[in-house]
Amino acid sequence: MAKNNVEVTGSEAGLSGDAQIRIALQKIDSNGGVAQMPEIYSAVESRLNGKRLSEQGKASLRRFVNYDAVQAGYLYPHDRNNPGWRITTEGREFVRSDENSSEQVFNVDTDQTEVLPSNTVRGSAFEQYTIKFLRSMYPHYTWYYQGQHKSRERGLDVIGNELGENRSGIQSIGVQIKFHAANTAPTNEEWLKFLAGCFARRLDSAIFVTTGRLTSEQRREAGEARVIVIEGREEIARIAQIYGIEEFDLFT
Repeated sequence: MAKNNVEVTGSEAGLSGDAQIRIALQKIDSNGGVAQMPEIYSAVESRLNGKRLSEQGKASLRRFVNYDAVQAGYLYPHDRNNPGWRITTEGREFVRSDENSSEQVFNVDTDQTEVLPSNTVRGSAFEQYTIKFLRSMYPHYTWYYQGQHKSRERGLDVIGNELGENRSGIQSIGVQIKFHAANTAPTNEEWLKFLAGCFARRLDSAIFVTTGRLTSEQRREAGEARVIVIEGREEIARIAQIYGIEEFDLFT
């Protein structure tokens, strides 16, 4: 039988960026925690039904591995003195999570709830990015990133606690972070889970950060509950600029 020389990108073969990263992490995990890029190419190509990765496909996969997965905290940054890609504890947790994970969102254009594939890797990278500017906004706080353990987050991704003497009167801050499309909002169930998480923990302040938006009712409730809302990519970019933080570059 002749060898199949058809070349495709992972996307053309139906593999999303999340799927390709999951395959790469599975290979690294099964390889004792470290793998070279050619091994990762082969792992992805084994899912292409006899096709091969094109040069563009390999370039995209390298980007997913050496930038997206690193920014999400799933791989350690490249170390020229220690060749190969090394998986983190968070990367192993992602590998062993539900492969067919999805998320319910509310489409504000259609007024309908939709079920969409979770953009887990970029969502995790955005959470890491948000923690970076939280640390700049609130330098006298220590931040616990409980969102990396999704099964135990209970409505909040990050908890901030003030260090030393109480300077502001706000001793604890709860933060929920959503990586959503511009026309989507959290479902009512997700929104109430966030509010309940704040109440159950008796937090002094709460922040809701979303690349998407809130519904008018959620925005009203946020105002009544004195929740700080950072809404939309332009607003996130504006605040980041104020604090001298580079713009998040995984929006597209």
